[in-house]
Amino acid sequence: MQKAADELRSYVYSHYPEWLPELEKGKMMGVLVVRYPDGKEGYLSAFSGQIGGRSDYEGFVPAIYDYLQPDGLFKREEAAISDINHQIDTLRSSGEMVDAKGDLERAISDMDRSIIETKRLFDEHKAERHRLREAAQEDSDLRSRLLAESQFEKAELKRIKQRLQLHVDEAKSKVETIEGKIKDLDSQRKRRSAILQRWLFMNFRLPNGEGVIRSVGDIFNDANRGIPPSGTGECAAPKLLYYALRHNLVPMHIGEFWWGASPKNEIRRDGAFYGACQAKCAPILTWMLKGIDVDMPQVYKNSCKSLDIVFEDDDIVVVDKPSGLLSVPGVASDDNAQSRLQAKYPHAECVLAVHRLDLATSGLLVFAKNLATYKRLQEAFATRQVRKRYVATLDGIVERDKGVIDLSIEPDYDNRPRQRVSATGSRAITEYEVVERDFEANRTKVNFYPHTGRTHQLRIHSAHQDGLGCPIVGDELYGTPTKEGLQLRAVEVLIDGKRIILD
Repeated sequence: MQKAADELRSYVYSHYPEWLPELEKGKMMGVLVVRYPDGKEGYLSAFSGQIGGRSDYEGFVPAIYDYLQPDGLFKREEAAISDINHQIDTLRSSGEMVDAKGDLERAISDMDRSIIETKRLFDEHKAERHRLREAAQEDSDLRSRLLAESQFEKAELKRIKQRLQLHVDEAKSKVETIEGKIKDLDSQRKRRSAILQRWLFMNFRLPNGEGVIRSVGDIFNDANRGIPPSGTGECAAPKLLYYALRHNLVPMHIGEFWWGASPKNEIRRDGAFYGACQAKCAPILTWMLKGIDVDMPQVYKNSCKSLDIVFEDDDIVVVDKPSGLLSVPGVASDDNAQSRLQAKYPHAECVLAVHRLDLATSGLLVFAKNLATYKRLQEAFATRQVRKRYVATLDGIVERDKGVIDLSIEPDYDNRPRQRVSATGSRAITEYEVVERDFEANRTKVNFYPHTGRTHQLRIHSAHQDGLGCPIVGDELYGTPTKEGLQLRAVEVLIDGKRIILD
């Protein structure tokens, strides 16, 4: 397989030198050694995604479903969505909107100024009336006129406010009319984009080695992965297997290797073979490889069990743990992040998790590669020297922009594995800040900074009425289950002097 990869690189250099600037920025390439119906062996080549905005080049297998065809439904609908985006941008920057906002600002300013000036004038009149009353206490006619004047000015001030408010409301209505058009277009765009994405994944139909065909959407649904991420089905390995199965070729050896510079959030070496990505490829490769006995590099074996490595040095390795995977061995499953990494580093002194993430929580998980580092980082977690940030989407609107939640937690012994708030429990402290409020969807995106690490701490602090009162979206224990799963992700960790962030 290494020979096939070397030949592929030579082929690119000789046939597609114009690709090199794009490839040097980083691209996953793939090779699949196959046996043809006549018994001869050869290999297929593929690249992930597109190069130069295309996926149809001589010498490489095509896309599984070429949605880039100019006259295809995807491109037509994409153009329609782009047109909606253009309409939104046009409305936002239009002279009509600029004039309407300007009119509104002037109307508000005029109202404030006029009211202040009128009040000042009427206050002078009031002071003068007070002086006249003191000077002519026995003149009942004068006192009556002064009272009438006072009542008139009070009513007049009210009438002035009402007239000015009418001008403000009229100007505001013009702005709201345009904003309403923008909101309608934005809703239409989101709806059409969601429909298009679902349509796209239903048209990515993949066979497996047993001759069964299923859509990418169904494959992810069966694997409890929810909606497939953008770009699913466009990686090199699925393309290679799809082409081989469709053309009655026997897959023998498969692998994907990296070409070019390493991404900022991963460790990638030019020319090295890597396992398939967990988020996009694991479910579909698990499906496609059924009934196929194909050889692959050790790092690529059981692609569904690969982990995305975000950071690595001599002492630690940080992975992006997917939702649904245990952090360490448990009684419910023998599959877990720690065991996967121990298989990946068989010669390491140890591979031990220095902290844990809940089964349903995804994101950064730190492992030590030697005992000295493990003990040191365990102590760092215990003494709260490690700073972590989580991003969560909550079901409801959080009113305060930021704050601290201090609610003690203990196991709910009658309702395992749930936890509960209790004055006798372990103290749990969470700092939070609102990132975004989506009033239309009734959701709030927040950053969480836990100061303690209690079981289900963020989930309880989100859902409990004395916390934020808004459960995390997809929380089946403290909220409402959804197809998208628990929307809680560990995205940043400051540990051992290193700041590691997921995009």
